[in-house]
Amino acid sequence: MTPAPGWGWDMSVHSGSGERAPSGERRTGARETLSTLARTATAGGAEELGGTLDTAARRLAEPMRLAVAGQLKRGKSTLVNALLGEEVVAVGQLETTFNVTEFHHAARRRLTVHYKGDRPPREVSPEELARLSVRDADSLDTLRGIRKLEAGWPNELLKAFHLVDTPGLASVHRTDAANAAAFLGIQDPAAQAESQQVLDAIGRDAQEVHDDSVAELDRADAVLFLFTRALGRADIQVVEEFVGAHQSAVNGLRAFGVLTRCDQFWPPSEDLPGHPDPLEYDPLDAGREIVAGYLGRPALRAAFHTVLPVAGLTGLGAQTLTDDEYVSLVKLADTDAQTLVNRLRSERRFARQPYEDLPVPPEERARLLHRLGAWGVHRACVLIRGGADVADVREILLADSGVAALRDLIVEHFGNRSGLIKLDSALRQATASVHRSRALPRDRAHGFAFAETVNTVGAALERFRLSDPGPAEIALLTGLYRGDFDFTDAERDEVLLVTGERGRSAADRLGLPPDAPLPAFRTAIADRRAAWRVRVDDPFHAPPTVLAARTVLRTYDRIADRVASAERLLFHDTD
Repeated sequence: MTPAPGWGWDMSVHSGSGERAPSGERRTGARETLSTLARTATAGGAEELGGTLDTAARRLAEPMRLAVAGQLKRGKSTLVNALLGEEVVAVGQLETTFNVTEFHHAARRRLTVHYKGDRPPREVSPEELARLSVRDADSLDTLRGIRKLEAGWPNELLKAFHLVDTPGLASVHRTDAANAAAFLGIQDPAAQAESQQVLDAIGRDAQEVHDDSVAELDRADAVLFLFTRALGRADIQVVEEFVGAHQSAVNGLRAFGVLTRCDQFWPPSEDLPGHPDPLEYDPLDAGREIVAGYLGRPALRAAFHTVLPVAGLTGLGAQTLTDDEYVSLVKLADTDAQTLVNRLRSERRFARQPYEDLPVPPEERARLLHRLGAWGVHRACVLIRGGADVADVREILLADSGVAALRDLIVEHFGNRSGLIKLDSALRQATASVHRSRALPRDRAHGFAFAETVNTVGAALERFRLSDPGPAEIALLTGLYRGDFDFTDAERDEVLLVTGERGRSAADRLGLPPDAPLPAFRTAIADRRAAWRVRVDDPFHAPPTVLAARTVLRTYDRIADRVASAERLLFHDTD
C-alpha cells in the first residue's frame, strides 16, 4: 500500500528537528521537563534559576528568534525590510537603528515599548516605530530609556520566525578581538570614523550599543551575521579566538553569514583584471568570490553554516517597486545602454543633474536610486529592453539580489530544525543559569537548601540530555559543522539529510519521494543502518567519529520505529 501523496511520515516527534509532530511529544516533553524544574527551583529558593527555566520552557512553544547582527551601518535594517518584503524599518543615509526591535506576527500592527528599569511596558501607535527606533536629536533622553521595541506585524515570514533588528556591534573588545572583527568586516578600521560619527549623532557609546546587540545574540535561537568587505590580512588565530568567544551564538547550526551591499560592487572598477564590461557585470559574482575566500578559512566554516552574497536594497526595491516607478524605468530603458551606465557611475550627479540625454527628470531618478540603487536601476533597464513587464522585473530582480535565496535557506535550514535549535537554546540558557547559581557566594539566602535545589535541577537537566535524542543530534550537527568527524563528503551530506536539512518527514530524511511505498522505506532504512553499523564498529576511527556514527545509527533506528508504527496503523487491527 502506498501512503497518500503528501503524507510525510513526520519524524519531528522523534528527531527533535521540527514542530509538526502529530502529538507534539518532543516539544511537549521538553517543555514539561523544564516547567517542572522551574517549579522545583522556585520552591527551593532559586528564583533566578526558576525564572530562566520557565522562560526557556515557554520559548519552546514560540517561533524561533532570528537576530540580524553586524557592525553599525552595515545594512541590517535594509536586510530586515528585504526579508519581510516591505518597508517596515527606517533606512537611509541618516537613519541608524538606535534600539533593539523585535518583530513577531500579529493580525494587526502593534508596537510595545519596553523600558529600562522598573517602568512598565506601554503600547503605542505603530506609526511611532521610526521615531522610537532611529536617532533623533530631539528625543535622545526618551530613546536612551528604551530597552527594546516589540512590533507585531501581519507578515507571513513572522509566522515562522521572530526577527530581531539589532543596533550593531562595535570595537569594544581587547585588541586581538578587535583585529578579528576587522578581519570579518564587523569592525573595519577604515570605518572607525564613520562609526564614531554615527555614535555621536545618536548619543550613545560603542560599549552600550555593543552590549545591547550581544545580549540579543545570546538570547537569539539563530543569527544572521552581516559583513560588507573582503577578507583582510589579519592572522587566522585571531579570528579563531574571536569566534571562540562567541561560539554560543555563532556556530554552523545557528548562524549564517551574509555579505551585504553587493550591489555596491557595480559598476566594476575600470582597473580590474580583464576590464569587465559593466553592461554584463554581475556584482553578486564578485560577492561569491569574496564568500569563497571566507569559506576557505576553517574558522569561518566552523562558525557559519554558509555565507551568502546579497544585495539587500535591490531585493527590497524589487518587492516594493511601484507602477509609476516602473514607467520611469521604461523611459530610462530607451536611453543608450552605455550612456546610462556612464551616468550611473556617479549616483550624486545622476540624482541631481538635468542631463539632456536622460528622458527622466532628476527627482524621478533620485527616487529610482533610493528604491533600487544604481545596479538595480541598470539591471531593471536591461530586463525591460528584453521585454520584461513590471511583474517580471520584480521577480527577476528579487532573484538576482540573492534575497529570495537567503529567505529560502533561512526557512529550509532554520525552519526545518526550529525545534532542535530552540531546544539547544533552552538547554544552554538553563545550564548557564545553573552554573551562575552554583557560583553565588554562600550566605543566609544561598545556603545548603539552595545548593541542594540547584544540584537537583542540574542533575535532572543532565539526565534529560542523556535520555532525549535532541541533545545528541545537537552535538552531532555542531561537531559536523566544526569538522570534528572523519566523514566523507557523501556521509556529511547524508547526516544533514537524515537530521532534517531538506525536510522533517521520514521520506525527506531518507531521500525518498513523499508517495514512496512502505517497502521502499524499509529497504532504505536497512541499507543505511547496515552502512552506519560498519562505521560504528570500525576500530580505526577516533572516538568522536564513532560516537557521531552511533548517533546517526540511532536516528535511523527512530525512523524505523516511526515507519513501523505507521505500518501497524495501516495494516493491523488497533483494537
